[in-house]
Amino acid sequence: MTYPSAPDDKAKIIVEPQPAAKERPYALAAILAASTFAFVFGLGGLGLLGPDEPRYAEVAREMFVSGDYISTRLCGCLWFEKPVLLYWLSAISYRFFGVNELAARLPTAVAAIATVALLFFALRRLALPRVAVCGSLVLATSGIFIAYARVAAPDMILTASMTAALLAGFLATKTRGRARLIYTVLAFSFMGLGVLAKGLVGIVLVLAILGLFLLLTRQVTSLRWRDCLIGFVAFVAVAGTWYIPVIERHGWAFIEEFFIRHHFQRFTSNEFGHPQPVYFFLIVAIAGTAPWTFFLIPGVRRLRSLRPRLEERDSLLALAWIWVAVPLIFFSLSESKLPGYILPISPALAVILGVEVERFWSGDRARTLRIAIWATAFVLVGISVGFMIYLHREAGSVSGVGVLLEGLPLALALVSVVALVMNKRATFITGTAAVILSLILASVVLVFPVLRDEVTLKTLSLEAAAALRPGEKIGFYLKKEFAPVFYAEGRVLCEPRRGGTFYALHQNMLSDALETEPSLIIITDSRWLEGLKGDPRFTIEPIASQGDSLALRVELKK
Repeated sequence: MTYPSAPDDKAKIIVEPQPAAKERPYALAAILAASTFAFVFGLGGLGLLGPDEPRYAEVAREMFVSGDYISTRLCGCLWFEKPVLLYWLSAISYRFFGVNELAARLPTAVAAIATVALLFFALRRLALPRVAVCGSLVLATSGIFIAYARVAAPDMILTASMTAALLAGFLATKTRGRARLIYTVLAFSFMGLGVLAKGLVGIVLVLAILGLFLLLTRQVTSLRWRDCLIGFVAFVAVAGTWYIPVIERHGWAFIEEFFIRHHFQRFTSNEFGHPQPVYFFLIVAIAGTAPWTFFLIPGVRRLRSLRPRLEERDSLLALAWIWVAVPLIFFSLSESKLPGYILPISPALAVILGVEVERFWSGDRARTLRIAIWATAFVLVGISVGFMIYLHREAGSVSGVGVLLEGLPLALALVSVVALVMNKRATFITGTAAVILSLILASVVLVFPVLRDEVTLKTLSLEAAAALRPGEKIGFYLKKEFAPVFYAEGRVLCEPRRGGTFYALHQNMLSDALETEPSLIIITDSRWLEGLKGDPRFTIEPIASQGDSLALRVELKK
């Protein structure tokens, strides 16, 4: 078995025999163990981050406490920014693990592990056992995938749903009869989960990717409309578990807020304040595959020699490239851009990269592949050295076991380089993954304790919540920082116009809020302090501080 080389690849390809199927349990167990460590170790080590995590975690907490699993609420106010699937899963997690950061993030970590496993099984089903190992390993140790596996956000759950739908749809094109019907129904069912995870993109992007794939590979006539109709019924049954009752209960208010404002206006305007250049997602996609990024070089070179109608591997690669291109183009046209939007292309990139990693493992010595290998080795050393520099800047000197953990990534990177020099290809591949896992280990043990009070306002929020009087609320805090929402257990004032959480942009807004509230605890920074002290309308009582952030009780002077 040989693979066609790109035009500049003049070296003869030497391919070792594929591993026997009996290796499958060992390979899968190792990959799942690595994935679980990468996504779960230290998952609750930091407080909830930024504007989104605390809000998503709080919506799930209020759902869990109230028992209302249809109306999504934030601080008691209806909040229809995102669909319900993350909240359902987090509420289940709260029941088993308590209301905390670990439980809030666990559903996304589990979704990430499931995505890795789905990719492995699908590639094994296509009789590509080594690509299954390499692709799933690449996915489990890619930078952006690890980052989003460890935060409470719906992007990873959407990614898992889309991955399952696309792989099931692809397998449906490779089977006949009852098996094709089963895969088609599974594809539509997972589209339903995608719509429950993050809205219309869960079906629009999947249909666009599969439709374009069938068109370009001239397989449109192979569609069985009866199978698709049955699949659509399954889609409605899954998606309708929430959309039907929530529309029945809230009607136009839900449709306007959820579909019009948070789908169409978010795409066509910059109302939500996330402007980026048109090439933003291309950069995120490339950088997010680190440390495997340079394997894209031979992958791109090989693109023009694909024969998707003749070769199973090339058919899979054609789907993967379309899977990358459609969301990349779609979201690049959006006026609002966040890195998580592009996360669903990570499994497709893992397939493309995994094919090239497998070629290296099998002995291919094409020039572009050699460039990718040595560039990867350089990246491993660079990341490890950069981590040591960063650690010394943030935490100063370390001692004891910390010294070993600090140097472990660099030691593994150097072992990988030596393995590469000695042509130990499998050792280099596993060594690359080991460097990433060691960076996670060292970061959780050495860096997280230093960052706890730098990247989240958990400590200040808990102190402010403890100081709340009966009926008092937190009503004014730093823009883009919503930790008080979760840590004050929803005792936060709702912004009156939109029903979202309230943060003042100027002191007159605070004054208006205090017309209906006897007092508020505000969380702000020192830049606002002098203005508040000098405003004759307010009396100020210090509550707590964390770095440059302050918690103050504010009342109107009588």
